[in-house]
Amino acid sequence: MLKKVLFIVLFLKITRSGGGLLLLQDYAEVSQGSILSRIKEHPSDDSIKMSLYTMKEMNESLGEEYYRSKEKPQEVYVLKERYHEFPMTKEGMVLINLQSHQAVAVRKEYVDKLVPSNFAIIEPIDNRLDVTYLQWFINEHPSCRKQLRIATQGTVVSALSIKMLRELKMELPAYNKQQMIGNMNRIIDRKRRLINERLHLEELLVKQLSINYLKEEIK
Repeated sequence: MLKKVLFIVLFLKITRSGGGLLLLQDYAEVSQGSILSRIKEHPSDDSIKMSLYTMKEMNESLGEEYYRSKEKPQEVYVLKERYHEFPMTKEGMVLINLQSHQAVAVRKEYVDKLVPSNFAIIEPIDNRLDVTYLQWFINEHPSCRKQLRIATQGTVVSALSIKMLRELKMELPAYNKQQMIGNMNRIIDRKRRLINERLHLEELLVKQLSINYLKEEIK
């Protein structure tokens, strides 16, 4: 009897996912960030200041921006009594920008930031899904990119829906292979960040040298 029940559950999962591929919602909880216009408050004794997770943090995590830039983090005030209602970033979470369709696993230095509504929040429900693999799969895998492209075809604003993300068809190898793929891409992201840091420092050096040369010429 138990074998029959297990067979039925497996059959339903395969049928529901189409062609033997399971859906993202089978492995993770998918939700949307907070709508800022509904929670913004003015500074007061009853409000608390919270940092926002933005595209700046996402791009820095992916190595596309130098993370020590002077740009100030964005902040918002919310009522203290509602503080625990809002989705906050934490390790083991993946965020996907609904407009750019980019995904990133939250890094340690970006935890405890409020997630706004232009991001979807993906949290694995068990240890079958590695977040670095999920980041790579969403950003790079041809079948996933095709799904995202088809989902937004014909729309004025190419924003993904939470429903579409929940029904994203996944290719999930064994967990150790997921980790191997994720680690390889984590190394590439780190290399990209270091290259950007070096370029930033070289630019500062050239700028200062140019100023020094100009001062010498004036003298």
